[in-house]
Amino acid sequence: MKITKKETVSAVIMIDKIHNVLSDNAMKDAEFVKLVPVVAKICIKLHPLYHNDVHFMALFNYVIQLLATFKSVPIVPISKSMDNKRRKLLSLLEQFELLQFKDVRFHIYLYNCTIGDLPINGKYVHSITSLPSNTKIPVSILQFQESKSDFSVLIHSGQLSKNDTAYANFCFLLEEIMDSMNVIISDLKNLDYYMRDRLYLEAKLESLKKRSDIRLLLAGSSYTMCGLFEEQMPLPARNVAIDAQDLYYTLKTIRTALTYNPNITHCIISFAYYFWGYDLSLSTSIYQYKRVTEVNYPVFKDKHNFSGDPIGETQTFLTSITPLKKSLFSFETWAGQYIDIIKNNLADSHYFPYPREDSEVLKHDDVTNREKALERAESHNKFFKYTSTVKENQKLFADFLKEMNNYGIKILLYVPPVTEFYRNSINPCLISDFYACMEPLKANYHFKLIDLFNSDAFENTDFADYDHLNDLGARKLAEILVHELEF
Repeated sequence: MKITKKETVSAVIMIDKIHNVLSDNAMKDAEFVKLVPVVAKICIKLHPLYHNDVHFMALFNYVIQLLATFKSVPIVPISKSMDNKRRKLLSLLEQFELLQFKDVRFHIYLYNCTIGDLPINGKYVHSITSLPSNTKIPVSILQFQESKSDFSVLIHSGQLSKNDTAYANFCFLLEEIMDSMNVIISDLKNLDYYMRDRLYLEAKLESLKKRSDIRLLLAGSSYTMCGLFEEQMPLPARNVAIDAQDLYYTLKTIRTALTYNPNITHCIISFAYYFWGYDLSLSTSIYQYKRVTEVNYPVFKDKHNFSGDPIGETQTFLTSITPLKKSLFSFETWAGQYIDIIKNNLADSHYFPYPREDSEVLKHDDVTNREKALERAESHNKFFKYTSTVKENQKLFADFLKEMNNYGIKILLYVPPVTEFYRNSINPCLISDFYACMEPLKANYHFKLIDLFNSDAFENTDFADYDHLNDLGARKLAEILVHELEF
């Protein structure tokens, strides 16, 4: 069955409307459940036209699957699972709609308005015509009504009647286009935690392409991220550590950095006792889950042991922009320019752009401190029970050390200092198991390990919390590690 131009326009408008509703990240689970039957009705209506379309059938079958799931489950699933379903449905809708524009030529008409600096998508848009307010709309647009591949798009500021706008295949108020731009600007000005970390890591790594003078990498997890400063190092340094990073992605970060800058000669890596048993991609914590889908996967395109589909779950700035708008305007290009400005500001910055000299420990009595430190330590004590992860990480690190030794890169590992409250809450087996893994490596490869876990060089005033240094402690850590560097 051949699909007419009118049917294509109708399908795009319906999908665009659903996309607008689904793209709201604040959508509640119950609202999503109620919306799925609406999407199902649209899919049933479109099925006779598109049942031979692979992308449509993927969408159709997924909607049927959602209906069956919601019917069989009496309670609403957990938010993470529901949000993933919403994002997948949004992705399938977009893939189907974009396919409708494969061989399309758009012709934009601006009636008594301008679109400012927003770039046009030259892949699909073939002409732009400005119409003064006294123009007769039908005469200007009718020329494309008979062509199946040419679609007219009317953008106006609200002075037109419904009869006038009906002559165009698609119609937008200028305010709607500007609102889309403002949403992106707002998102970029108010980066969520994960997106900021992603851009921070990208900025630090990409800066190495220009900074060929960098000789020292500071890597690992949050212990390095907030515990070491680039300007306190004896060599030009770059801190590429981010929060909650595991060994696998730490090594991925270092190798990427070396690809960008082969002049690096030294690397300092934080290596906490629990690091051997920690695999970010296997975590069930929503926080660590998002560290894969929204930080590491977008940067490295590597999901490690993550069992889901990180592509479908990665947050982007453009989810609120419908496929039709993306085909008309290069929102990606425009947002990318804004992101480049953000990255330029992050490349040479500290992770925290403000002084951190306060200590959480000093705010509480000893009883409270012991309780809070125990809670923190218990979240780490569990990791050595994951024996398969320990074995994998041993192999990964052995391969890494061999590679670094061959390159002549000097590796300095450090076990980070901690408060006495955290120290007293760590399971001693975690420490003995740590060294059981480390000793064979020390016998076969050249690297230095500095254990500061029991160091008396640090006081409670040096810590932001129970196992992270503040700026005062960071200066002390730098002095110790710089002294241990081999030149």
